[in-house]
Amino acid sequence: MKIRIRHICRIFVATIIFFGGSEGLVADQAKQTPLAAIPIAIVNNRVLVKVSVGHHQVSLTLDTGASNSALFQSRDHDFSDLGVLGDANIIFPALDEVVHGVNLVPVPIRFGTYTYNPTRLLRVDRRPPVGDRLNFKFDGVLGQDFFNEFVVEIDREAMSLNLYKAGTDLSDYFRTELQLVMKGTAPHIKLQNKMPWENHIRTKELMLDTGYPGAMVLWGNKHFLLAARGNNIDTLRAENKGIFTLANFKIGMLRFFRTPIFVAPQEPIQAVERDGIIGSNILIWFHHVIDFPGKRLLLDIGSIHFNRMDNGYYLPNNENFLVKRFDPKPPVGSIYVLDN
Repeated sequence: MKIRIRHICRIFVATIIFFGGSEGLVADQAKQTPLAAIPIAIVNNRVLVKVSVGHHQVSLTLDTGASNSALFQSRDHDFSDLGVLGDANIIFPALDEVVHGVNLVPVPIRFGTYTYNPTRLLRVDRRPPVGDRLNFKFDGVLGQDFFNEFVVEIDREAMSLNLYKAGTDLSDYFRTELQLVMKGTAPHIKLQNKMPWENHIRTKELMLDTGYPGAMVLWGNKHFLLAARGNNIDTLRAENKGIFTLANFKIGMLRFFRTPIFVAPQEPIQAVERDGIIGSNILIWFHHVIDFPGKRLLLDIGSIHFNRMDNGYYLPNNENFLVKRFDPKPPVGSIYVLDN
């Protein structure tokens, strides 16, 4: 669910700033040819690709948070022609829900002229209630099993998805590199930042979840108690009401200013000792590479030095919320600093 508050957004414009020179970029080195290069679309802050699955032409979204790739039944596609092997579940970590489905007989997925043969593909029967909450505009997800097979490049300026074989090193072409901490098949990033409700810098472990269209969700008792301080915490939790605020933070060499962050009142069952999630609204503005096999995330701003994020408010579980300002005199308009 997405809520956009216009008068707030006019005051708080989330802006991304890149700083650091172009040292480390290798301009004269030929880049390896990808296995596949196909156009992308960005819908509701998610990256969509059009692929063929069996005889079906479908749009799938890239979802590093989904435990497995899956197709969603709908009026357009019921996928009844695809063979079934047995029951299965798919986990959406941003949602307090495990969705039931079935294992399909292996079927090829074609990215243009390249064919990917997943060892396991799920079907979610009759789009579940989670569909409305995620505002689905797609037919399924490419999940963690897909990302474990490839180095995945999203070229924001060319609007292209490029797939490389596992082991391909593209780090020479990107100015920011972050380590991915893999917990099972789930990617995590460790950040050291001071959030507005904190007194000092703390290390936070956030799952990279490109299926969530917002910027960041933090959960856990310690974050909620501090962020909600001064409010009636018992009432907030009884009303399932979280805190939306705007925060400045840094990811690698990228600075984010006045970015909407949601502090959830309840912790999902899939939290598993993580502080929260980083969503696709952080990544889609950049030329970036998600490299599960190499355990790294590569980011580059491209030909511009700053960019404005979508500053809509996205609620992962249909929570209620209140907006809280920790800066008593927030600046008006966007702030950015160009690289010297």
